[in-house]
Amino acid sequence: NIDVVRPIGRGGMGEVYEGLDRTLQRRVALKRLRPELTNSPADLARLLKEARLVAALKHPNIVAIYSVEKEADQVFLAFEYVDGATLAAHISSRRRLPWREALAIFQGAAAALSAAHAQNIVHRDLKPGNIMLDQKGLVKVMDFGLAYEAAVAVSRLTRSGAWGTPPYMSPEQELGEVNAGVDLFALNVCFYEMLTGELPFTGPNFLAQKRERVYVPVTTAVPALPQALDAFFAAAFDP
Repeated sequence: NIDVVRPIGRGGMGEVYEGLDRTLQRRVALKRLRPELTNSPADLARLLKEARLVAALKHPNIVAIYSVEKEADQVFLAFEYVDGATLAAHISSRRRLPWREALAIFQGAAAALSAAHAQNIVHRDLKPGNIMLDQKGLVKVMDFGLAYEAAVAVSRLTRSGAWGTPPYMSPEQELGEVNAGVDLFALNVCFYEMLTGELPFTGPNFLAQKRERVYVPVTTAVPALPQALDAFFAAAFDP
């Protein structure tokens, strides 16, 4: 029922295509799940269970899941199509974003997290690559729980051990604990990166840096920013 129009990217879950839903005549983002996921019934079941939870979320700042499609031995997830670019692409091309623009993106992503946390859904892998901005600047957070579940499954099957994004992970998540706070910590890292063009914690020992709060104060990196942001980030990065 969905025509593949063109490939538009590749992520932790697999390839992503622009598609056209013939019945409803709407564009969709079609994610073809990696073979490592579809070959493991248990991992696929966990991922689809998470997808059903996320599909129940209805919020303007959350990318909607429309359906699960199966063809032969392949599994696809059909998402709302967002005509725009990731926050990662904006930071890469522009380095620093203006204060007001960064604040608006922060607020949009925070609204998405608030709605998800109210339903006990935690993203667990929030980063600029999972935050979209459409052509009008509307913030859309995608892959709630799905990117994390896929990464855990693939890391286990490939024995790679890579299941998170260290610069954005909270100290407790690095130690294996997951709660709503891990999303807030990651969002605060994204906010710092938007404002300065740099990550606050650069590794290689991320956990030690976060525990000791070893980072450059935001107004030291960009003196023109409001001084009150130093106090904000002191609280935001408190382990």
